[in-house]
Amino acid sequence: MKRLITLLASLLLLGSAAAVAQEYVSTPVTISKEKVKLNDKIYLSHVVLERQTLFGIAKAYGVSVDDLYEANPSLRQTGLQKNAILLVPYHETTVQEEEKAPQGDVSYIEHTVKWYEDIEDIARRYDVTVKEIMELNGLKNKKLGTRQVLRIPVKAVAAEEAPADSTAATPVAIAPVADAAENVVAVPVEQPADTSLLHIRTHEGVDFSLVLPLRSGELNMDFYSGVLMALKDLEAEGNKVQAHIYDLSAGLPPMDALIKSDFVLGPVASRDLEAILQRVDSKVPVISPLDQKATVLSTYYHNFIQVPSAAENQYEDLVAWLNEDTEEGDTVILITEKGASNIAAPVAIRSAMARLTLDYEILNYAIVEGRSMPTRLTEAMSLEGANRIVVATESEAFMGDVVRNLGIMQGKGYDVVMYAPSKVRTFDTIEGSAYHDALLHISTTYFADYTDPEVERFVQAYRALFHTEPSQFAFQGYDTTRYFVQTVARYGNAWLHHLGTKKEKGMHTDFQFATDANGNLHNTAVRRIVFRKDYTTTLEK
Repeated sequence: MKRLITLLASLLLLGSAAAVAQEYVSTPVTISKEKVKLNDKIYLSHVVLERQTLFGIAKAYGVSVDDLYEANPSLRQTGLQKNAILLVPYHETTVQEEEKAPQGDVSYIEHTVKWYEDIEDIARRYDVTVKEIMELNGLKNKKLGTRQVLRIPVKAVAAEEAPADSTAATPVAIAPVADAAENVVAVPVEQPADTSLLHIRTHEGVDFSLVLPLRSGELNMDFYSGVLMALKDLEAEGNKVQAHIYDLSAGLPPMDALIKSDFVLGPVASRDLEAILQRVDSKVPVISPLDQKATVLSTYYHNFIQVPSAAENQYEDLVAWLNEDTEEGDTVILITEKGASNIAAPVAIRSAMARLTLDYEILNYAIVEGRSMPTRLTEAMSLEGANRIVVATESEAFMGDVVRNLGIMQGKGYDVVMYAPSKVRTFDTIEGSAYHDALLHISTTYFADYTDPEVERFVQAYRALFHTEPSQFAFQGYDTTRYFVQTVARYGNAWLHHLGTKKEKGMHTDFQFATDANGNLHNTAVRRIVFRKDYTTTLEK
């Protein structure tokens, strides 16, 4: 009997559809502080852990099991599932007094600041003013720190609520393709409301296969949600698309079905991609949408397309950007870490720097020497013009020491502009404000500009449908699907020959392909991002 894959209610619960939590040796319940407003009601968002029970969760939050069933209608069908997001009715007694809004009885939700966000981004995203955020949080200036928790007035989420008659709030069963294998499903075709993302008809035309382990975490579900958004927009624009969705959690899809497609999109992880590449045996292009490390598969397999731009492309572009920015009177300094000479990032950056005609000085030191660096920097830097500092490291500890020393030099009146690998954005121990103070420049594969009208449109549509913010994986699912479907529709069987003929812009990533020594295609496009002193993060056009 063919398997039916059931999406979680309104696709709001984007967590992994893992085994039902066992009721023996219950896992302790920690009260969540994350609030969300739906249909004029405030809920706490609780992530279900393995071996937690409905009774235990209800008791911890001071609500009844019936309250949980009422807030989460799909529970009666799906049961309690590990990593699922459970909505818990919010009561004042659930949280400590100090967690209440400082401004009387103002209702709010909490937002954790991400590295790339500034206060204007957050205000636009929630449709409130900067002043409202600052007043509610007692902020004296616009400076924010990574992982800082902000209170956002609840009126902000009112625009995110789906209409009362929206079909997105009901569980949706995806019907299997009539002539496909057990784990193959098509995008839904029987949703009654045109406003539902899942109302997507399939036609003859562009035919592709999406392969994802749908029951293996939020990343895959977010990516899948972005794909569905792209399909809806593509069809609204008159494109004819036939999409086959394969749940890799149910096993590998059959080769015969895959090779009938124009292309296979996914999976995400390298190990899963390799399994699909082996299965199709170069008979159909396989697109790697997210994993930079998957580039190595190009050495062993043909008809492989790598979407994430390789780190080497980012390093080359970063150094080229430095070269373009440097003016007469500027000082250029390359900082490297002792003992890291064989690590990829420092080697690639130093090689790119060596090909420049610019004069620059190299400062090589170990963290234990960090306290003496202000003296060496004073000797190398100039009070005239900009000091352009290239930091060739992907070490969080070393980067933290460099940032500290550059802060000292700025305090002495030196003008600093820093260039570094994009990985530095993930460093939790470094305050984002330090990057802004140093005017950090990075070349990166992914970045969504929330001032772009198309990005704003997507965010609003995604928020209204899924009742949550789109992650970078949702953006990537949308961009990748849209780009490749449009390319196939435009060029037909010759579409592979037209990749890379010109650079094309997505919301989150750009596309410009080059052919490697094995005849495989790799995206070479990168985006340039600047962390500005007014605590905004901007995309260089």
